[in-house]
Amino acid sequence: MRGVACCLVMGALASCGGGEGKVYEGLVERTPSEPPKPADEVRGERLSGEAMELLRDADTLRISAEITGPGKHQKISVHMDRHNRCTGTFDDGPTKSGDIVMISAKEAYFRFSGEALDAIRAAGEASGRPEAAAKARERTALARGKYMRIPTERRAPGGASPAQMCDLGTALGDLDGGSLTDLSGTRALPERQWHGRRVTPLEAKDGGNDMTVYLATGDKPYLVGMTQTKDGVRMEMEMSDYDKPVVARAPDPSLVLDLTDIGLGGGGDSLFAV
Repeated sequence: MRGVACCLVMGALASCGGGEGKVYEGLVERTPSEPPKPADEVRGERLSGEAMELLRDADTLRISAEITGPGKHQKISVHMDRHNRCTGTFDDGPTKSGDIVMISAKEAYFRFSGEALDAIRAAGEASGRPEAAAKARERTALARGKYMRIPTERRAPGGASPAQMCDLGTALGDLDGGSLTDLSGTRALPERQWHGRRVTPLEAKDGGNDMTVYLATGDKPYLVGMTQTKDGVRMEMEMSDYDKPVVARAPDPSLVLDLTDIGLGGGGDSLFAV
């Protein structure tokens, strides 16, 4: 009893084994509050919340990403705004690399890189079919150094369109309710250098997979990058040029190739075909 009395005086029976999961203050029962979060988690959740707000409020942004995995290597760098204007480059394989320019929701252009045209021609010549080789030589000769106006609408139910790649509002749409908005458990790590700049790394989870997010140091913790490996595929992304104007101009008409000239009839489905 003396021990119980001491506990009552101290205002807590829990430490004396007088009830599981309950705390008594005097003779009033209350449920204990959750233990305080670690300081690095509190800071990480605060910084990531601020970074998401800055990202959502951005009028323009450059997103550069590289994805590598077994038999897979993709790179893209696109500077876009919220009005379907963008400029950039992408590399989706030996025959699928070049520059993209989008002027509006209904006007977009693509130009093959010289390396992609060489690969298309080589593939045609390696096919063993004289007709395919001749077609590849003709198309690549016409397309070299030229822009092609491409369809801006989605060509297939599961396909992508330039508008999806080139509109910031569309690109950031997944943030609403997406994994990046679940900030619980995000931990701030010590500052360090990443790609030549000082950053604050954050440890986070995305669908149960580890992800490292990098924020700019200073007054505004802009999201400047992230890395993640999932199912053997590594993704590294950089964000830059927040709110810098996108300079997207239509190419000179003399540099625009009519797709009908190379037998595509204005369709984009066979753009990379040999």
